[in-house]
Amino acid sequence: MAGELLESSLPVVPVAWGWAEPRAWPQLRLSPLLKVVEGAAVSSLLHCFLSCLSVGRKRFMSWRELLPPWLVIVAGLTGIVLLCVSTKDVPYTPLRTKYAIVLDAGPSHTNLFIYQWTTTKANKTGVIRECSSCPMQGLGVSNYTDSPQKVMESLQPCLTWAQQEIPAEQHSQTPLYVGATASTRPLNLTHPNLSDDLLAALKSSPFKFQGAQILSSPEKEAFNWVAVNYVLENFFKYDWRGQLIPSGKGMAGVLLVGGTSALLTARVEEENQAPTEEVKLQLYGQTHRVYTHHCPCHGTAQLRSRLLALLIQDQRGAKTVSNPCWPISYSREVQWQSLRAGPCAVSEDTLNISGPEVFNITGSSDPTTCMRLVQSLINSSSSSCSFFKHSLSGVFKPLQTRFLVISEAMDFMRETMPSSDLGQAVNRLCGMSVKELVKETQTSLDILADYCLVSAFIFHLSTKGYTFDYSGSVWTSFQKKMGDRSSGWSLGYLLSLTNTISQDSPSFLKGIEPGVWSLLLILFVVLLTGSFMRISYRVMVKENSFSNRNSSDFDDI
Repeated sequence: MAGELLESSLPVVPVAWGWAEPRAWPQLRLSPLLKVVEGAAVSSLLHCFLSCLSVGRKRFMSWRELLPPWLVIVAGLTGIVLLCVSTKDVPYTPLRTKYAIVLDAGPSHTNLFIYQWTTTKANKTGVIRECSSCPMQGLGVSNYTDSPQKVMESLQPCLTWAQQEIPAEQHSQTPLYVGATASTRPLNLTHPNLSDDLLAALKSSPFKFQGAQILSSPEKEAFNWVAVNYVLENFFKYDWRGQLIPSGKGMAGVLLVGGTSALLTARVEEENQAPTEEVKLQLYGQTHRVYTHHCPCHGTAQLRSRLLALLIQDQRGAKTVSNPCWPISYSREVQWQSLRAGPCAVSEDTLNISGPEVFNITGSSDPTTCMRLVQSLINSSSSSCSFFKHSLSGVFKPLQTRFLVISEAMDFMRETMPSSDLGQAVNRLCGMSVKELVKETQTSLDILADYCLVSAFIFHLSTKGYTFDYSGSVWTSFQKKMGDRSSGWSLGYLLSLTNTISQDSPSFLKGIEPGVWSLLLILFVVLLTGSFMRISYRVMVKENSFSNRNSSDFDDI
């Protein structure tokens, strides 16, 4: 009976390449098994096994089972298309820090500066990030004229420091430049051994020595102008993405009040203006024509000498002379011969003054009188600068330029008198006593005494058409980035030289056009989404199928 039941319920099973009826099962060698083992339990097991075979036949014939391989085929075809689409070579320069050394070989001091920047340039000009310096021992190269062999000894500590600051693998690639002012020019003729020993010391260093250059006064001030505008981000600025873009702020001028002269440096804006001593600079893809107007009798020391000579003349050679530009309670003895020795103080009126050889000059802290005297100094026929004509020696008119003033007196006012009004700050400074001045700073009183005179000179220029930036925030930013302003020209000097420093050869990456990239991105997203949905669907169907099949089999049994 079990045999009849088994025979009546057997499905068609695959044999070789065809399908066999249950009667043909002896070909499968199942008859011996049925002869040996009989019973309802064995029949049930075989029934389940053959049912699974039947289900497998139907499953492999389903289109749902063919979808995964088709997805793989589509992915392969997509990869082939990706390899065949049009691409382009995209230049890519890896960011790498580069270094350069500038040696400021001045007559009274020598400093070594290390600048660093990334290999990426902005229109062929470098973007310098950081700066560090090392002052050379001694007062300067001119002090070793009697013992030129000691130049190497004075330079060695700074050169050793530079070797520690710069990675060893970049020593041979780091350029070393020497810049000297015009005042050191005679040393090459009178003391050739000194210059030879200096160059020999630099050539023996592990760095790439690029030679020495003696800068003229216009070149030095032009490089100082570059440094000022660079730290104020007037050449370019960073956008929100960190990319360099033109700032659009315009270039600032620089008024430098030194000891013997005042220097006004500005960019020549009009093409028809052609100063004979202009300096042309190529920076960040633009050509800048920079001109410096030199006023030899408008430095701190010369302004003081001219003012004292004028006071002695006005007070008819009195032994004690009152100076309204000096603080009250401050006095100093001045020799008349020292005032007449300077070319800026000599005039027909002062030469004919008869009186004592030594005058006692006392301060009176009178801002109004001081302003009037300073105005007369600038308006006098002995003044070599035509400030009031709004034309620096008739060369060009930088009235549209905002000037940044570099002066110790202005530094003092910015720190102690935070006021946006320059006139109020000058009046307050000129009205201070010795006690009030000393309380604010540790600077020598002899230097503090001239701050009123210099600030009054700057204020008087501001009332005649010149615009000076007295903003404390701008100056603070300048000081933080610039550091020692006396050597600011070295930064501008190196910036101009970065145009000649070769840039690393860029690498090239394969890039896809934006339209093709977007299309491929959408295709891959659809492909991945369909694959995950298909996998999820198959898992759910498989679980339901096995659950239903098992329950049906047990019901039949």
